[in-house]
Amino acid sequence: MGGDDNWMAIAWGVATLGWLAALALGISWQRARLRAAQRVNERIDVLTGLPTRATFLEQAGREVNRSQRGGHLLSALLVDIDQMRKLNERYGTHGGDLVLQHVAECCRGSVRDFDLLGRFSSEEIALVLPDTPLDGAQTVAARVRQRVAATPVTLPDGREISVSVTVGAAMIADESDTIEDLLLAADAACGVIHTDER
Repeated sequence: MGGDDNWMAIAWGVATLGWLAALALGISWQRARLRAAQRVNERIDVLTGLPTRATFLEQAGREVNRSQRGGHLLSALLVDIDQMRKLNERYGTHGGDLVLQHVAECCRGSVRDFDLLGRFSSEEIALVLPDTPLDGAQTVAARVRQRVAATPVTLPDGREISVSVTVGAAMIADESDTIEDLLLAADAACGVIHTDER
């Protein structure tokens, strides 16, 4: 009977080791999934589903370089949500989030598959339009403005928010221009539009 007890103890020991090994592998697998999800979250803005500012600038910088090497046209748009601070004050941050999601979706629906979009700030979305002259960018800007204004944002309580955007457009003017130069020019164009509207 003593021999049977030894075999039973060995069997339980092996089973326990197997269970512990499976547990360790499961924990390791979960940690790997979490790390992968964190890397995705660092690159994608959770609210809009667009690339984060850092990811957008990285991708857009490569596109600017490609455009300059190949001698192609390249334009950028900066979409600024009008009165965002007042919208947040009046409808709360959830209302502001819904407005931002709406504008992101309108931008996404106004461009080609290979155009680049990204969340640029709390109230701005940036777009880079490869192989696009300034007048083509202005056409896209008008399309974005029309899409945004055409459909109000509906809050869960049924209230509707009318949304408008100001869109600044710029085109690469010099082979030494960077993505930062291009977006600064688009931002300056937004500022001119805001000044003209006052």
